[in-house]
Order: sequence, then structure tokens, then C-alpha cells
Amino acid sequence: MICNTFVPLACTLNNMNDFSASLEIRELAEVKVVSIDASPQLVERGKEHRFSCSDEYILLSLAQRGRAGIRQDNREVTLSAGEFSLYDTRKPYQLSFTESFKQIVVRIPYKAVIDRTGPIDHLTARPFSNQQPFGRLAYDFFMGVAALPAGQSAKTLGKIAEQSIDLLAMAVSPLLHQQKAVTLSRNTLLYRIKQHIATHLDSPELTLTQVSQFFGISSRYVNQLFNDEHTSFGRYVLATRLESCAARLSQTHYDHLTVSSIAYRFGFYDMAYFSRTFKARFGMTVKAYRRESRYPDT
Repeated sequence: MICNTFVPLACTLNNMNDFSASLEIRELAEVKVVSIDASPQLVERGKEHRFSCSDEYILLSLAQRGRAGIRQDNREVTLSAGEFSLYDTRKPYQLSFTESFKQIVVRIPYKAVIDRTGPIDHLTARPFSNQQPFGRLAYDFFMGVAALPAGQSAKTLGKIAEQSIDLLAMAVSPLLHQQKAVTLSRNTLLYRIKQHIATHLDSPELTLTQVSQFFGISSRYVNQLFNDEHTSFGRYVLATRLESCAARLSQTHYDHLTVSSIAYRFGFYDMAYFSRTFKARFGMTVKAYRRESRYPDT
């Protein structure tokens, strides 16, 4: 049971006749938090295991009792209580527990982490401690999440999941090289700006000035962040609004909505402008797009 909680693994028990284990699982949107109390064992994810896109996670082990060995990327670390480390399920790894142990393991989608940090191959199987400022903040937060009472709303769990990923990115930042730390900061900020845009597409106040003031940075710097992806703030907002409208128009679930109501929902208050930009983006009128999405062969 332990070995298949996260991804397919192989487990070797030190003593089959005297083995015990308990798991307590909490699902926080895309993040899974598991409290484990178990007997000694060796856990391996090797080349014989089938690796797939559904197995792309970063696992974060936070030691509470006992010692835990983690080996990956030609590095090995031994964790004691108050320490934590991360490893990548896309690659082989080994976990060694020579005594009874208690730990919390957090499973986070790989893409959600690297969207904030950039590549993390150099961060696997490295020790982090709750004696470090950011490390303590992250460690205590995850301990609190593991003890979270049941019955939380989906909205609350989603917010906690986002905070979990942000805190992990913050905790590992001291091990990044200076340039990578700059990249981390830019990636994280751009990610948060995109999240802000996604939740305010209907607002006429979603402007470059409003966003720069909201995040306490200059308008020029906002555009510099988007320039990293070969676009600008304005082009990104327009493209996101158009893609959101197109998604609604292509789904029969929204057939009861008029074109104008869908356009208003995503911040288009001038229908002539909406029609013109939609055709420029998708190569057909709005009505034709809606019809083609239903009957592509007609």
C-alpha cells in the first residue's frame, strides 16, 4: 500500500513478521499530503518501472522521527527529524529506512514546481533544515497541513495547495545559483501575474497600470517579464481572453449563452472589436467558429 501511494515502486521489508505501517492521506486539489508511520524498509523506483506523464511529480519528504536516506542523481542525503529533501519521480531513486520512522511526504505535480523554480535537477537529494528561515517556514506549514481538520471547502484546499507550492519554491531558493535565483524570482512573479489575469478577465480594470500597481512593480518590468516569453502584457491578455471565449463557444454545455454574453464574461465590451479580433485570431467569424466546432465536416 505504501509503495503505490505516490507512484509505482518496489518495497523490501527488513522483517516481514514484525512490520507495521499507517498512512493518513489528505488531498489538497493537485497536492497530496501523506503522513507515514512505518517499520524499516527499502523503497526503490528503478528503470524497470514504467515512467509516464501521469507519474511526473516532485516528492518532498519531511522527517519527523528516525533517519531517512534518499538517493538520486548520484547524490545521497540522510535526513533526521526537522530536515527535508525532495526527489523527482520521473527518474530512478532509492529511499532507505533502517529504523522505524515517521515522516510527511508531499506530492506536487512536476510542472507546478518548475513553473515557479525553473529546472531543479541540481536540487534533488539535498538537505534542507527547519533551522533555515525559509526552511522552517515551509516545514512548519506542511506540518500544519498534515494536521488539517477534515471538512475544508474545495476553495480553501485549493488556496492551501497553491501556498504549499509557493513555499516549496521559496524554501529551495537558497540552493539556486545567483542567476537561477533571479530566474526563480521572475518565473514566480510572472506565474502570479498570469494567475491574477486569469481570475480578472471579466474586469475592465484589468490594465497594465492596475496589474503593476497591484504587484508593486513598474509597468515596464511587467512587460519585461512577458517579453521573456516573446509577448507583451496586452497581447497576452487579449490572447487569453480570445482563447477563453473560443473554449466556451466550442462546448455544447454553453449553447444557451449568446455570443455577446460569452464575450462580456471575458472582458469584451465592444462587440465590433471582439468580432474583428476573434476573426483575426481564428481565421473565421464567431458564428462560423461555433458552427465548425459542432459540425467540423460540414
